[in-house]
Amino acid sequence: MHIDKIKINNFKNYISCEVNFSEKINFLYGKNGAGKTNLLDAIHYLSFGKSAINKFDNDNINHKNNFFSLEGCFSNNMIYRCTYEKPNSKKIFENNKKYNQIKKHIGKIPVVFLSPYDINLIRNYSTERRKFFDQILSQTSYKYLENLLSYNRLLKQRNAYLKRISNIEMIERDIIKSYDDKMINLNKSIQDYRLKEIENFTKIFNKNSLKINDEDLKYRIEYFSNFSSNMDTSIYDQNFEKDFFTKKTNVGIHNDDYLFKMDKNLIKRSGSQGQQKTFIISLKLSEFEILKNNLNIKPILLLDDVFHKLDDNKIDTLIEYLLDKKFSQIILSDSIDERLSLIKNKLIEPNVIRINKGEVDER
Repeated sequence: MHIDKIKINNFKNYISCEVNFSEKINFLYGKNGAGKTNLLDAIHYLSFGKSAINKFDNDNINHKNNFFSLEGCFSNNMIYRCTYEKPNSKKIFENNKKYNQIKKHIGKIPVVFLSPYDINLIRNYSTERRKFFDQILSQTSYKYLENLLSYNRLLKQRNAYLKRISNIEMIERDIIKSYDDKMINLNKSIQDYRLKEIENFTKIFNKNSLKINDEDLKYRIEYFSNFSSNMDTSIYDQNFEKDFFTKKTNVGIHNDDYLFKMDKNLIKRSGSQGQQKTFIISLKLSEFEILKNNLNIKPILLLDDVFHKLDDNKIDTLIEYLLDKKFSQIILSDSIDERLSLIKNKLIEPNVIRINKGEVDER
């Protein structure tokens, strides 16, 4: 899979531009704040129907306007277009045919996006890590996506009901039970798929981390959950009072975590910045392989400022890895002159795209 061309209107610091890409290696070059990350995020938006960086679509609109539009021409002979207009009107089209549900677009354009913000996968709470793995699994299994959406909807409704009731004696147990009966089965189905896929992911991750890491260290991922497959709806009864007083559901796969470790310690506590960056790169390269193996399509690889915080040896190792024929299209960005020279010398005929304040020069 590769993107041939993108048209951008009023997206972040871009007012109107059109960019053509090589099907192999593309290098976005420009100063910090020029718009390199925004261009990569525009490609991500075409893939997922949302920004990888901004939570709210209003924040993606160029401040002088009230809408944005993105259009991409891809190697599958499809043209995908995303439009958003204030206050809350989002539409996604495939060859000018509008999706009636945005979730049906997920998995059509596999993209792996590595950005400096990914350090939050290590440093932040479990929500970030669940989101990362859920995004992968939702692309490889539509059933998983459907189950996850159903579970999250029921969880939100159950918690909202708990918050509405001020006295525990006023709780209608039949209402709570109606949620519990459905959620217990969804818990089991979602966890079964997570356990199976994280085992596969870990094997690939271990292999990639050994290739990328030039130190005698072992990176590991451990899955943790307070839910077990042998549980039934009685687990909700056991936690009923706790759920009521905390106003939330305390047991379930929505509390799952993926522990990122270096040797036996959490890498967020014991790893240097370079080691944490290497862990994230290994994570993203493993995401690439999982998607490639499950979808039989090579995802587009977006690498934003990927060489930052890496020493020269790790940069050389990573470049050699990127030259592997397993990759299709790579779009990477940097702002340092020496890196541009390095890329030109080591990568075969990269397509250099210069960016300055939302303006693109493809010469």
